[in-house]
Amino acid sequence: MLRVFIYLLCLCFTFTQLEANENQMNKETHVHIEDGVIYCDVQTFNQEAYVLNVLASGSSLTVFWQFDVLRKRPFWLDKSVASIRLGRQVIPDLVTKRWLMRDLSSGVVHYTRNVHVAMRFLTEMQHAAVVDVSILDEQEKYYIETQLYIYEGEQGSKGWLADIFGGVDMGVVELVLPTQGLKDE
Repeated sequence: MLRVFIYLLCLCFTFTQLEANENQMNKETHVHIEDGVIYCDVQTFNQEAYVLNVLASGSSLTVFWQFDVLRKRPFWLDKSVASIRLGRQVIPDLVTKRWLMRDLSSGVVHYTRNVHVAMRFLTEMQHAAVVDVSILDEQEKYYIETQLYIYEGEQGSKGWLADIFGGVDMGVVELVLPTQGLKDE
């Protein structure tokens, strides 16, 4: 019984260390407000080698960027205000040496002959509209949690279990709302 307890204690310590190492990885998340909409720019540097390797080997990749806007609540769980999931997919064609880049949210398709362009398409999200400022209350404190889900192959998501354990935390950014002009009067 004591061995099992020590094993579980060591396992918890290992997961804590892995989480601490993951939080130190290179990732950038920025939030800005334009025309009453909160936009997010996010980029992961720790997934680039994996993405390049998979795309160069001929496999397709699908990524989903999950943005959750949460209201801070003392003494209780934070309240979810908005959640948006944006998807992108890259399908390689090794015969023509091109990569089809598909934005799953809008359906827009582009082609490239440069694998690095395809990799950046998957590992960067620029100017992603997350939430309209008018639904937020200026007296409350909010933050955005961002996660990245990567799936190899064309089938996309591998079920709800992969969504629970498969995401990479990209960081938490506190929202600084303008003091005036949030709501139209």
